Amino acid sequence: MKKPKSLRLLSLLLLLALATVLHVGCSQDGGLSPVGPEKIVAPPSALITTAGDGDDDDDSELLSAATRDPDDEGITTALIGPLGGVVMHGDHRVIIPAGALSQTVEISFSVPDSDTLMFDLAPHGTQFNVPIILEFEYDNADLAGVNESALQVGYYNDSTGAWDSMPTTVDTVNDVIIGQTTHFSRYAILR
Repeated sequence: MKKPKSLRLLSLLLLLALATVLHVGCSQDGGLSPVGPEKIVAPPSALITTAGDGDDDDDSELLSAATRDPDDEGITTALIGPLGGVVMHGDHRVIIPAGALSQTVEISFSVPDSDTLMFDLAPHGTQFNVPIILEFEYDNADLAGVNESALQVGYYNDSTGAWDSMPTTVDTVNDVIIGQTTHFSRYAILR
C-alpha cells in the first residue's frame, strides 16, 4: 500500500527543515548571507530532448517506462537561493538544502521525451556546496525481469560517455528511488 502524497510531501519538508537546521548549526558564523537579484539561466542547449546520447547501446542499462506519465511533460523552473528549496516536476523532486547554493540560480527540471526514465536538471555543471537529494518515482516503469531493490540513480558522464551509478536508496513500497549528488547533469534510473 502506498503512502498518501501529502504524507510524502510532509516527510520531504521535514527532511528539508532538518537539513537547514544542520547546515546553520554547522556553518562558521551560524548565519546565511543574503543574495542579490542576480540569477543564472540555463541555455536552451542544456535541455536534452532525446534519449541518452543517441547511442542505443548506452541506453540498454536504463530502466524503461511502461507508459509515459503526462505529468512529466514540459519544464519546471524555480529560483532557488542559499536558503534552499524543493523543485517538483510531476511526482519527482529535487531537494536543495540550505547552504547548497551561494547565489540564487534558476533551476530547470524536465523529463526528456524518451522510453526510459531519464531526468534533466539544469543548468548543467551547477556545483553544490553540500549534497542535494534527487527523488524520482518509477511507478510507471517496466519492471519485468528487473530486481527492483537493485535499481540505481545514475548520471551521464560526458567525459567517459557512460552512465555512472551513485549511492541510492530504493523505496519499493512507494516506487521511489533516492540519490544524492553535488552537481547537475542528466540523470536516469539504472537497472
